[in-house]
Amino acid sequence: MKRRIGLHLLFWLAFWFIYAYTYSRYDGNLVKYAITEGLQMPARILATYLSFWCFERFSGVGEQKMWLAFGGAATANILGGILNRALKMVLVVPVWFPDATFEFWGARLVYDVFDCVLASCTALSARLYFRQQQLQQREAQLRAEKLDAELQALKSQIHPHFLFNTINNLYALARRKSDKTAPVALKLASLLRYILYESAKPAVRLEQEVQNLRDYVELEKLRFDEERLTVKMAVEMDNPLQQITPLLLLPLVENAFKHGVSEQREEARVDIRIELKNNILEVIIRNTKSADPQENPQGIGLKNVRRQLELLYPGRHRLDITTGENTFSAGLRIDFD
Repeated sequence: MKRRIGLHLLFWLAFWFIYAYTYSRYDGNLVKYAITEGLQMPARILATYLSFWCFERFSGVGEQKMWLAFGGAATANILGGILNRALKMVLVVPVWFPDATFEFWGARLVYDVFDCVLASCTALSARLYFRQQQLQQREAQLRAEKLDAELQALKSQIHPHFLFNTINNLYALARRKSDKTAPVALKLASLLRYILYESAKPAVRLEQEVQNLRDYVELEKLRFDEERLTVKMAVEMDNPLQQITPLLLLPLVENAFKHGVSEQREEARVDIRIELKNNILEVIIRNTKSADPQENPQGIGLKNVRRQLELLYPGRHRLDITTGENTFSAGLRIDFD
């Protein structure tokens, strides 16, 4: 409210000064014209705010309302011109221009009405501009809030999906009383820490995301015999501090195990390559799969990743999915510039 009042005062002070300075160029007496123009300002202000009221009261859909708004504003400016004329007759001309002739209903009344019209139109233009700016800011804020809400919803889908799979793994090992149960629980604790704390941030370092993938891969490897599963992970980064959305890469790796390795009875293989060079990230994940998979190899995780990429890196990413008879690959490229 205070800011709004301040902007209105600033506008009228500027309007007053411009009028006074313009007329003072005739004889160089700025003080005289500052006073005379100041005495006429109430008429211009009254006409302007009555015009505001007419547009606020009668604006809307419908020709009749538009005519009422413009008609009301025109009437307000005519009344303002008449008041301006009266102020000149009583306060301005007798004191500051005693030698001038004055006719109340003369042609100069048109100039006084025009002064009010000029003030009203200038104020209305400024009002429309600031309202448009407010609307644009509000729309941008709403879009940002909607984007954030959707991203949080996507992340919340990852959490139970990932945890469900991992806890199942831990349960299977515990039932067999395997010595691998403790290492699995430790890795799970590390992953939970990452999910609960780091994933709440808008971005993390790429090296953190990669380390989270390493923990996940090690966790998955504990479920299988060394003869049955071969995993190779190659990482090259020229800038490990590069920021990336947390948990963006995890569904790609998880998909390779869930829809590939887990469904195979014979020897399985997962190859992971992550390369960051010149602010361009390339991730390639290939895995073997059953020739007759029981489930769609593109689960909820890949759909989730695709949507996050559309929201966060529009026009700066490419996600390629290739399905062969016995292989499945996902290729991701992100340009961080």
